[in-house]
Amino acid sequence: MTSWRPDLQDVNGPLFLAVVEQLAEAIRSGRLRPGDRLPTHRLMADLLGINVSTVTRAYREAERRRLIGGEVGRGTFVLGAASEARLFAFADRPQDTLIDLSTNTPPGSGDDALSRTVLTMAEEGSLARLVDYPTPGDLYLHQAAAQTWLAMRGIDAPHEALIVCAGAQHAMEAALAAAGEREIGCECLSWPGLKAIARSRDLRLHPLPIDDDGILPEALERAAQHGLRCLVCIPTLHNPTARTSSLERRRAIVEIARRYDLMVIEEDVYGALASEAPVALAALAPERVCHVTGLSKTVSPGLRIGYLLLAPGLVSRRSALEHHTQWYVSPLSAEVARRWISDGTAAQRVAQQRHELGERWKVALTCVGQHQPAGAHESPHLWLPCADARAAVRVSEAARRAGVAVVPSDTFAVGRMSAPAGIRVSLGAASSRSRLREGLNRLAAVL
Repeated sequence: MTSWRPDLQDVNGPLFLAVVEQLAEAIRSGRLRPGDRLPTHRLMADLLGINVSTVTRAYREAERRRLIGGEVGRGTFVLGAASEARLFAFADRPQDTLIDLSTNTPPGSGDDALSRTVLTMAEEGSLARLVDYPTPGDLYLHQAAAQTWLAMRGIDAPHEALIVCAGAQHAMEAALAAAGEREIGCECLSWPGLKAIARSRDLRLHPLPIDDDGILPEALERAAQHGLRCLVCIPTLHNPTARTSSLERRRAIVEIARRYDLMVIEEDVYGALASEAPVALAALAPERVCHVTGLSKTVSPGLRIGYLLLAPGLVSRRSALEHHTQWYVSPLSAEVARRWISDGTAAQRVAQQRHELGERWKVALTCVGQHQPAGAHESPHLWLPCADARAAVRVSEAARRAGVAVVPSDTFAVGRMSAPAGIRVSLGAASSRSRLREGLNRLAAVL
């Protein structure tokens, strides 16, 4: 149990809020770490000389903010506030002296496709209108591009069910808003963006255990029996473990969803990279799967265009979402995306990325292959298992001291459920294969 105690001397305002704010600061500063166990309500009250009800109120508010989590029979534990926010904080980005293997970004293409596209639009005289509001005709064309993109994954997407968004993260937030559920099931390791949305929208994430094939069906069924009605999952190139669920596992998840009237939101931002992935959930069960995808992870990181395919039962809510979705999209970005999908540039860049990631996977195997990395030759990241979550943190900290940035599993952990421990290594982030090799060799030295 941690020895941390809040200092309530000279506090102005409610005591319970002072406890919460000091708890949040202790987590931000690193004095409290994910997994630290806090004193019981009564013990903390005795230590501070305050009422038990005040501590109970403080713990309840801290849990609402996703700072801590309680488990019956085990106690109250620090969840590690905003570890996902730190991953994307500009102030915390690796400096030039560090080799950044912490962010999933496509390897640079080195081509001048954007210059050619913009030049073509200028010659056509169509650039000027792209700084104005989009027309219904523009929207129709962008939805048609989305249909083409989703068809590559075997998904039939009707116009009326499609929403164009400012990136896949934006699309996921819109999907959750459309679902209208506060209790959301997800993998016990999930991508940081989902945790950030949950914090901002006051959603409660229910972690579900996973194995090498994805979410355990029996765990999902138990959760559904207890009232869970919305699931977010990543069946293809899971972030962070890089696993892809089999067709058998996908069918099992879909069958449970049908049996318990469960809405599924499929996050598929890496799906275009997986040339041999099984059929998407949205193709298996179009009547109850919302599909979220985008272009920034597969085509170009600056192309912040996302596509949301709503399940039929949610299409009626589309008009209520439009003000906060399609009106946020840059007309210029949407037009570039449309043209690239239409003329084959997007597919070409995906193929280039597949090839480059395959070459980088070979580099990774030569450097850290003895540590049994999990992943696939088309995955933008690999997963290195560790003995436990604390070991993963120690490895990431040692790696940073050695000059390479990677991400430990606690950044992806949802709640206190026991989850696979390891570190995620992003293969596309390094500026070149030689830079990647140097970073992986530094990492191998501390494993």
